[in-house]
Amino acid sequence: MSCLTLSLGEALEVSENRIARLRSGLDDAGKPTGPLVIDSLNEDMNNRGHFSGEEHEFSDQLLESARHEIEDLIGSHPADLSGARKDVVEGKASLVLHRAISDLGADFVMLDDPGFWRYVAIAHLWNFAVWREYGTLFPKPKASGEPASSPARKFAVYVDGRKFHECVPSRMWLRVNVLGGQELDLAFKAEGSTDFWRSHILRVKAGEHPGIVRAMARRQAEESTRLATTPLREFAKQLNRTLQNLVSAMLDDEAADVLVEELWERQLR
Repeated sequence: MSCLTLSLGEALEVSENRIARLRSGLDDAGKPTGPLVIDSLNEDMNNRGHFSGEEHEFSDQLLESARHEIEDLIGSHPADLSGARKDVVEGKASLVLHRAISDLGADFVMLDDPGFWRYVAIAHLWNFAVWREYGTLFPKPKASGEPASSPARKFAVYVDGRKFHECVPSRMWLRVNVLGGQELDLAFKAEGSTDFWRSHILRVKAGEHPGIVRAMARRQAEESTRLATTPLREFAKQLNRTLQNLVSAMLDDEAADVLVEELWERQLR
């Protein structure tokens, strides 16, 4: 399948220019005085983007529809919303994006191409990424008075496609994909910790087994069994140690649930 991609240099150039405009007018508290949303994300692309792949072309129409649906989701939420509450919104947005890419028939080569995710981040999900990672672009002033490191440089990881578990669109795709096509609402129902998905699912071995992911997400979705940050991290350590001695792909859903239940219960006591 043929799709549009961006080189690393192109993505960073557009990103840095946009961030410079966003940060061109800040108030005394370091907050932007102008709008955060860019209505036309194509105006500053200047024909950047290159087709990669063969056969039929990947259409942008569903991605653009997904963009507007996602922007509608965040429209009623302030950009300085807490990270945990933003994570729930990201889960809902992830379902929208995953559906669009799935309906368009994206193949493995495309999904494994950082250039494709860079294009999606810059051409379609930029406004969502700015909303989601607002604190990176507009950090609170340090009490020491020391200048913060470059917001543009820190924000790059969310749009440059080099780390799939960090780049906004690729991590959204993975968040739904690791559920293995079942109980997809768990993508936003498992809440209470901003690092549940990125730290304890997408970056580690547990994320390779949908049965384990669903068993974890089901428990994190229920208030009575939800783990706070510290016990969740301890659970993740114990699970990862256990998986070093198991072939997780050999676990059926029942065995995966039993394994997670045993380790999870230790943290609830």
